[in-house]
Amino acid sequence: MVEPKVSAPKTPNLKPPFAPRPIPPKASTAHLSASQASLQNGFATGPQPVLDTATNIPLSPLDSLPTITGRENNIVLANDSIDEFLKRDLDLSRLNKIHGHLWMAGRPMRARPLHRYKMESFEILFTQQMDLHLLKFSNRLIIKPLPEWILSADFWTEHLCSSEALHKSACGFLLSYVWLVTTPLDLKLAHDHTLLPSFVTWHWWKDFVADFYREVDINTLHQVNKRYQFGDLRLGRINSIYRSRFFTTHFVRGYLYGYNRYVVFFQRNFSWILIVFVFFSLVLSAMQVGTGLDQLKDNGAFLEASYVFVVFSMVSVIAVLGVVAVVFVAIFLFNMVTAISHAKNTQQERKKLAEEKATGK
Repeated sequence: MVEPKVSAPKTPNLKPPFAPRPIPPKASTAHLSASQASLQNGFATGPQPVLDTATNIPLSPLDSLPTITGRENNIVLANDSIDEFLKRDLDLSRLNKIHGHLWMAGRPMRARPLHRYKMESFEILFTQQMDLHLLKFSNRLIIKPLPEWILSADFWTEHLCSSEALHKSACGFLLSYVWLVTTPLDLKLAHDHTLLPSFVTWHWWKDFVADFYREVDINTLHQVNKRYQFGDLRLGRINSIYRSRFFTTHFVRGYLYGYNRYVVFFQRNFSWILIVFVFFSLVLSAMQVGTGLDQLKDNGAFLEASYVFVVFSMVSVIAVLGVVAVVFVAIFLFNMVTAISHAKNTQQERKKLAEEKATGK
């Protein structure tokens, strides 16, 4: 009996979510400035709408890729391993693992425009890590700048449309900028913070968003990575989710370990204790005054309550100091053991890699 053939699931017929356009735009016939004439990156360029400096000379899609990519001992040139670079650069797996808990870190609504964050005194921090894009803590917002390669339809056709996961992640990244840049003021703020390529003008951006709107349903969001069902997310709550969800592996470091010194760790996590002790001091001072008053110095209930609170205060101070000491020792030992183990494993891997290259394997 011949077994029926099982057809493999087909990848959807994916295409770029916008019309093809040259990246960077074709040069105009206007006169070139000195810096533009000397820094052309291998192609003709005309006067640009932003500052005429070397950092704002427009790049081609391939030129906009980083120099290297990879982790640990697996570092390669990004232009030689574009697919590997994209898998890392567009990776949202960490947030997707806790997608069912993201309601604790933010509401399922779009991110606000840039001018709104500026009005609320948010400071913009830069990242090149996709799963940190649009995370916020305190009055800081982490944003990943938009590279030239993601605006190129040819680049999409060659490298992104072959993978549904990469396509959805890239569409979601573009969607986040559709949310962020909605007015000419937002565009100016984006250029001031170098979030967009220098060639992006307001008319160019409006045409691009119109194309994107026709191709991607920004209301149902079924064509983007599920992370973008939420706008900005609170980093502190994501850290808490990771510490509770992955207790055995992420309890100390959480999602993003933001402490480079122990003093910063204790300031952020134990500063509230000082406020409690201030209230304790006020109550103890009031009780001390009360014991000197004729109306209260012979009041047994008041004296007993004062005695209990004094003992409780002393025990609380000792207990808090004990907890702080235990936490410090535990974190110090954890970091020390982790650092020693990581250094040892890294050296062994490098030695093994060097031996394999020496033997021609």
